[in-house]
Amino acid sequence: MHTILRGEEGLKSALGRIPSGLYAIGAVHEGRRIGMLCSFVEQAGFEPPMISIALGHDRPLRQVLERGGLFSVSILGTEDKKLLAAFASGREEDPFAAFTLAENGHGLPQLAEALAWLACRPRGSVAAGDHVVYVAEVVEGCLHREGSEPMIRVRKNGFSY
Repeated sequence: MHTILRGEEGLKSALGRIPSGLYAIGAVHEGRRIGMLCSFVEQAGFEPPMISIALGHDRPLRQVLERGGLFSVSILGTEDKKLLAAFASGREEDPFAAFTLAENGHGLPQLAEALAWLACRPRGSVAAGDHVVYVAEVVEGCLHREGSEPMIRVRKNGFSY
């Protein structure tokens, strides 16, 4: 016999079971690199290639996206635990500083050790409770490690990180 959770407990448990990847999001703001760990990223279109990304209202990265500035998405792979730790800390200093960066034509931080990388330009947004959801066009991308698998996260509680 299985236990069925209902009500708020059932809702937060069920919502938390929606799997997501883990991503190091980056940009340059006022001449310095900023970055954060994000799990609310999803492909949202094919032509042109689009993604959606949700950021909390207090995230400094929103200042870049609100002005239409480019941002990067480093897709973390299963073997990228040290990258995950650096971006999960939430510290204010440059989380990219400890890692090798690859060159790109956009001046964005590109983690050479990540599974893959995207450069994106915001095209629209909508307020969504305690987050803002952005739709962004992917203007460049590359796969750093063919054959590797992306890191997947499943939360126990869909009401918090």
